[in-house]
Amino acid sequence: MHESDTFLAILDEGQEKATRYNILVVGEERFGFPPDAVRSQLDNVTDLARLRRMVRRAVKAADWQEILDTQ
Repeated sequence: MHESDTFLAILDEGQEKATRYNILVVGEERFGFPPDAVRSQLDNVTDLARLRRMVRRAVKAADWQEILDTQ
């Protein structure tokens, strides 16, 4: 079961969701509640590696846009 494509996809989806949550927590502490446009853009990011880079960027970013611009 642990090697099935479905299981791995579910794990990836959970990690993406948790990482988005972490971005929002850090961003809200620094910049306040994000506008709907920011949430929408963040929800469209599916690359887990990019999301992880965005968490790191959120710690030092100047604003929400700088986080979203992370490649």
